[in-house]
Amino acid sequence: MKSENSLAVVLSVCFLFILSILVTASATRAGGYPWKDHAKPYDFLFGNNIDTHQQSQIKNNGDLFGFLYITFTGENINGIPVAMHCNDQTPANECEVGWIIRGKFLGGSNQPTFVYMVDDHATWLVQSRNDIPQPGSYSHFHWLGDPAGGGGLVEGSTFDGYILELEAIDQFYFLHHNEYLLVMPGIDIATHVNIVGSFPGY
Repeated sequence: MKSENSLAVVLSVCFLFILSILVTASATRAGGYPWKDHAKPYDFLFGNNIDTHQQSQIKNNGDLFGFLYITFTGENINGIPVAMHCNDQTPANECEVGWIIRGKFLGGSNQPTFVYMVDDHATWLVQSRNDIPQPGSYSHFHWLGDPAGGGGLVEGSTFDGYILELEAIDQFYFLHHNEYLLVMPGIDIATHVNIVGSFPGY
């Protein structure tokens, strides 16, 4: 009888431990990770403007993992809140996770080429569609280092950087360059898409 009671206690403890992990993971996912101004462990920096609204880390396998941050404007559309990216003027407690980001390094002999700018959206040509990781939904490339903003990029220049997959954690409208983009929880290949596999003249 004692052994049965001991087994029941052990199983109960294991169940509660697993349940607490799941609840914590769910809460972390739903609430995101607080803005800590790139304090460890999310201390990776691109070295340009994306650092005002990203916190990420390089994992042991060389992949990038982290978060893109938004701040809510107070506006809503049909009851759905409107948000935009945080910037260096946004109070830390008003920055919330909009997306989880996963990234893979793309550079060296496979550096993407900057081809043109629309508003503040830099569009990049990958050397081969084989450079787009599979499986996954990698739709955004961001360069490393200078220039600080896309306006300083020179057409035809190539850069090392990370190709990113974005996963939204909640529903909101994303306000970007006077366009309202509906974001739904899950993989997002629309709001930040900026890569092409072919482009005339290259």
